[in-house]
Amino acid sequence: MNPHTPGNLNSLQLGQVTDNADPQERGRVKVRLFSTAMELWASVVAPSAGTNYGASFVPRQNEIVVLAFVTPELPLVLGSLWSGGTSRPEDADPQEEHYVIRTPEASVLDFDDGDSGPKIKLTTRSGYQIIIDEGNGGEVTIERGEQSVKLSSSGIDVRSSGSVNIDASSITINSATVTVNASMSRFSGVVQADTLIATSVVGSSYTPGAGNIW
Repeated sequence: MNPHTPGNLNSLQLGQVTDNADPQERGRVKVRLFSTAMELWASVVAPSAGTNYGASFVPRQNEIVVLAFVTPELPLVLGSLWSGGTSRPEDADPQEEHYVIRTPEASVLDFDDGDSGPKIKLTTRSGYQIIIDEGNGGEVTIERGEQSVKLSSSGIDVRSSGSVNIDASSITINSATVTVNASMSRFSGVVQADTLIATSVVGSSYTPGAGNIW
């Protein structure tokens, strides 16, 4: 039998992806086998694959993959191999407590099960981050440059180098005290208070009434 025919492909094989645009839209990739001169379309094994749900990690062109043959005509891609050099993401840690998923566009999902406590970090190419850290009492942080929101056991911290806008039909604040540090606070409309204590009052007009000093 010709060694280049599918009939002899009954073991694990290595190959290189040459195309991942499946004309039948079945999620297959075309692979050139290293052991023969042939190319074939192969389905990709996934952790979960159902109707409108599942995990999709389709190998890209030039990735080195491992194939198994259920039958000579039914190849399956079991996974991909790091090919040395710079192929492995620099974020990946050889120790078992560090797991990384990195996309070709440099989006990184980092799972760290280190001694300080489990941590999950999502980072985009521009450096925007979402960090969930169960260490140090537990923190959730959203960062975009100099802007950040941090939720921790001690409270919520919002930082911004620009403006912070809240738009809602109504806002209710329940607190023993509210402190505002600003050179000027401006309110439009009516300000109503049960008790007002001020060291000085400046206004263009003043309406006397019950309880007012005039």
